[in-house]
Amino acid sequence: MEVVEKYKWLVVAGVAVILLGGLLVINGNETVDVDPKETVMTEKEKKAEAEKKKAEEAEKMMEKAAEGERTYTAHAGDSYTVFARAAVQAYAEESGVNVSRAQIVAAETFLTQDAGAPVLEIGQEVTLDKSAVSKAVEKAGALTSSELAAWQVYVPYVNFDTSHVH
Repeated sequence: MEVVEKYKWLVVAGVAVILLGGLLVINGNETVDVDPKETVMTEKEKKAEAEKKKAEEAEKMMEKAAEGERTYTAHAGDSYTVFARAAVQAYAEESGVNVSRAQIVAAETFLTQDAGAPVLEIGQEVTLDKSAVSKAVEKAGALTSSELAAWQVYVPYVNFDTSHVH
């Protein structure tokens, strides 16, 4: 009897924990009435919706490129200069114009200065007109060898990979 009296509260507490655990399991099972097929369909629908949105954005950008505009959306770390660089490189590739890295730096700088070197907000859209990019590339192409040498100084400090720019 001494043992029962000594451990009575421990037994009562254990029984209470088991009962509460059982109630939680029962209540938890009542709220889980989701059909796994519905969940899969919802995820598939979300994926399809995201793909549709990407396709629409790509189509919109293609239309603007055909019209002579490029629109970029600012993400963390982006700048107007990076967008100008991407536009210059894309223009050179599309037009078949050979530009050196020093000319790219010069052209992107001309574009940035003409725009007033704006600071961008995350999510901000920037549209660069094809004619403005063309003029900047032409201006960079007309630089003298000494002017190009001055621009060449900046080339080692520039990341020319603009594949992340959209």
